[in-house]
Amino acid sequence: MALRGLAQFKAVATTHAPSDSEPLIRQTGAPAQPLSRVFAYQSYFDNTLLSRAILPQNTNDPIVASTMKREQIPGYSLGLHPSSQTPVAVQFTLGGQTTSSQAIVLSPGQIVRPHGLPRNVQDGSFSGFTWGLPFGWLGGGLATLIVFPSADADASWQGRPEILFHRQRIQIEDLAALPANADKNWPLRFPWEEAVSGSASSLQQGSPVIAVEPTRTILRLRLGTLAAAADMRIIYQETQDFDLDSAGAVIATPVTAYDVTWGTWASVGAGNLGTQYQMLSLQDQGWRLGADLGGVTFASSAASLIDQYVDVCRYGKL
Repeated sequence: MALRGLAQFKAVATTHAPSDSEPLIRQTGAPAQPLSRVFAYQSYFDNTLLSRAILPQNTNDPIVASTMKREQIPGYSLGLHPSSQTPVAVQFTLGGQTTSSQAIVLSPGQIVRPHGLPRNVQDGSFSGFTWGLPFGWLGGGLATLIVFPSADADASWQGRPEILFHRQRIQIEDLAALPANADKNWPLRFPWEEAVSGSASSLQQGSPVIAVEPTRTILRLRLGTLAAAADMRIIYQETQDFDLDSAGAVIATPVTAYDVTWGTWASVGAGNLGTQYQMLSLQDQGWRLGADLGGVTFASSAASLIDQYVDVCRYGKL
């Protein structure tokens, strides 16, 4: 093949003979195209809303309306680059047709080709797509889509990145006056069945389509000074791991708990750096648990901690 190609090249170069050879690498209509966007986190910290501090999402939209974007970019497959910090939902367009009512959720590192070769269609490509955050997702961050233009385009991506999937603020209760039940505040599956946005009139319930494997949980005590070390009890109610019976029904009691210790602390500095909050990473225990139908209560017998707030960041893999 190489000799024949070289002979053809010499013939064309010396005699102006026409060439019928083809390039070794087949040409495509366009190179792979990256699309990057940064999405707002859908859960946030708030002293009043606490576990309800999530942005409103319309339950009729498989893609969060405020994040929805339509792309007129053709291709054969889409990949969500593993550096992405959030899953995305995608609806494809074939020719001049409208988008499908069923959105496909892509996790970081996943590649999807939406269809094979439909009847009477020559190339089997899509003509465009709409994308954004999946309904019910409480995270956000950077997402990079790669549009593959040809049928044989491919990529080999490794690993499952750790992403931030939920933020919330929890007030520390008095151990001597615990509420009867924990707040609904500790999901692992999204849409979250107990999600309430802002008030009871704005429910965001839905059937879960995304499951998270938790990897760690980081707490931040919103207290600039702690004169003496103090214990805080973390109480889990109605967890998936411990509190489901053989039929999948929730067992409300007993509950699971363990203690963590906040150390002596004092802020130093001035200006914007004048107040620092102590951070604590949960080890070995509580970060693994999920309670889609239940929740978690933080409590203490230390007067220095009661009624204070703890910011919670939960991380995991899809």
